[in-house]
Amino acid sequence: MSQTVLHQRVFVHEDQKRFAEVSGDNNPLHVDPIQARRMLFGKPVVHGVHLLMWALDSFLATTTDNCRIRSLTASFRKPVFPGEQVTIESMPGTGNSVGLNITSFGETKANFEVEFRKTQTIPSKSHSVNSEVPPPSEPGVLTGNNLPPREGSLPLHLPQDEYRHLFPNLAHRIESAQASALLSISRLAGVVFRAIEYEIQLSDNSSATGSNLDYWVTAFDDRMQRLSIAVESPNLAGTMLAFVRPEPVTQPTCAELDLLVRKYEFADQDALVVGASRGLGEVAAKLLASGGATVTGTFNLGEDDAARVGEDIKSVGGDIRFVHLDITQADLAGFIDDNSLEPTHLYYFCSPKVLDRTGAFSTEILEELFGIYVTHFIQLVDVLARVHLNRAFYPSNVALDDTPLSMREYSIAKSAGEVACISLEKTYPDLRIYKPRLPRISTDQTASILAANSEDAPPLILKHLQQFSSI
Repeated sequence: MSQTVLHQRVFVHEDQKRFAEVSGDNNPLHVDPIQARRMLFGKPVVHGVHLLMWALDSFLATTTDNCRIRSLTASFRKPVFPGEQVTIESMPGTGNSVGLNITSFGETKANFEVEFRKTQTIPSKSHSVNSEVPPPSEPGVLTGNNLPPREGSLPLHLPQDEYRHLFPNLAHRIESAQASALLSISRLAGVVFRAIEYEIQLSDNSSATGSNLDYWVTAFDDRMQRLSIAVESPNLAGTMLAFVRPEPVTQPTCAELDLLVRKYEFADQDALVVGASRGLGEVAAKLLASGGATVTGTFNLGEDDAARVGEDIKSVGGDIRFVHLDITQADLAGFIDDNSLEPTHLYYFCSPKVLDRTGAFSTEILEELFGIYVTHFIQLVDVLARVHLNRAFYPSNVALDDTPLSMREYSIAKSAGEVACISLEKTYPDLRIYKPRLPRISTDQTASILAANSEDAPPLILKHLQQFSSI
């Protein structure tokens, strides 16, 4: 079946903000890099409905017909990130419909199938649609326990200037009320349910009147955290399947961890913990401080998280300070000198969110991971070895035991990191590097929609800290 490339594009943060304004979907997952780093994908993702409307807009650039959507199926398979190049490919669909696929370097991100019905008139500015920007709303915090039964209405909004700027062909070719319904569905998923769209099925067989998008939950799968939501507006009706996004993982407080640690078992350490504001680095910093270590923790984007962790540690008498470090940009020698660092022990918990992926092998992802797990680690050890560093903790992963195809780039980079550890020990005879292959542990980095078996972080990390301190 022949495919035609309609458009290629790289979304940027400004695109996110504009769509959030026109749709009212201001979920932090899309627009706040600081909060998004602790959410499901580790960084902001493009709104699913933004991808859908961009694809429709690109297809309508190929026709001069005025039309309305007769039927639409949208399947969202993989996240699209700002900065990632994506391509729209069109192909004949079923009957009179057209298929639109969103891909990125061989990986399918979304599939859309739409059937249009030609109309004789130019789409009008429907009087039933509010032309103002939707008022900002704080996304709800929902769990499976309080979702169904749930129903309500959202007023239809379509701020004309912003809409025409984002989607000029949609603005000239389809009815305003249909466009406003699509925008309201994004707001419904992201703000009302704080969920992630998986599939949308719509048709113009609607008997509704008025100026709202009505919705009601028809089913909720607690195990899958999956919602089925019926939607109806004057011009489109159907269903949306969406997954409730898991909340960020909260690690135990120092008061809780203090019970696990012997009071002075780490007192001989002047520890530098890279990535101490959350996740495994946060747990390690708390355990080390509880055991008497002098700790310097680093943060990159999470200054508020760093302040929270620092206050928690100091509340039980621990010794910690936090300093900013972007490992990919820093002059590491200058960083060490400026902060008067002379650590005896280095803990390297620096890692981006790593997602399972399909499609072509990505040299871009490999280069990013190689830089973090290999190049910058070597550079940091080289600088610290000239002062007092004699021990380094380099967490590896059990994924290297079988190298799953969906984690090729990660496995290659981590394997190279293990080899780098061996090389550094040969370069610096007094240096010992501990590189355990850790299992899946419950942190923001391993959060997923479907429940997965994950180890509890504190006891596992404490065990490895104790083994590390004995080498």
